Amino acid sequence: MLSALNSGLSGLAVHSAMVTNASGNLANLNTTGFKSSRVSLGTLGASSQGGSEVGQGAQVLSRSSNFSSGPLLSTGGEINLAIQGDGYFRVSRGGEDVYTRDGAFHLDQNRYLVDAQGNRLQPDLQLPQDAASIQVDRNGHLTALDAQGHTVASADIPLYRFANPDGLQSLGQNDFVPTAASGPALEATPGTGGAGPLLQGALEGSNVDPAREMIGLMQGQRGFQASLKVVQTADEMLGSILDIRA
Repeated sequence: MLSALNSGLSGLAVHSAMVTNASGNLANLNTTGFKSSRVSLGTLGASSQGGSEVGQGAQVLSRSSNFSSGPLLSTGGEINLAIQGDGYFRVSRGGEDVYTRDGAFHLDQNRYLVDAQGNRLQPDLQLPQDAASIQVDRNGHLTALDAQGHTVASADIPLYRFANPDGLQSLGQNDFVPTAASGPALEATPGTGGAGPLLQGALEGSNVDPAREMIGLMQGQRGFQASLKVVQTADEMLGSILDIRA
């Protein structure tokens, strides 16, 4: 009876995690550069009861991100940049270097290029006051032009790659940091060294598959209901046994 109760409780935890994960992915369906997450499940160790091995239920083994590329969305924005392939932008978040695929940059009050959260693109890139337009080529070379079409500033925007992107740790808000599993950040020029070229005037969309997430959400909900029924039934049977013994 206790085994049934433990199995039901573990099922509640597992299916709750599935619902939370699918809901989070669907909530970010339209978030620029968002990488969907997935949960890996496994079984709990069996216990010996009456000479037989009895399973104890399931558990969440890990939660990881899916780093496949999302669709390219045309915006026309001069400092909207999409990475066509591998690579990450580096930004400074609270004094820490973090990495992102979200290329929705804009100018802050001091005319530094910053991301949607106001984190500065690294290396720092500040445009002069007389910069009227911006051009960024596929290799990340930025040219700022004045109203007469004269170059007033230029800089190169590097990308960063990882030997194992699946090992990156998510900080939320589309930001990741390297770990021992991912390996260190390796600087590369866009379009070379394994890094994808940049596309100006576009953004990378979320890679969430809504059909898959809806299926996962329904599976989690149905599984939660079934596990709850197991717990309720085991509780009722245990109560009946205790009443009989009393």
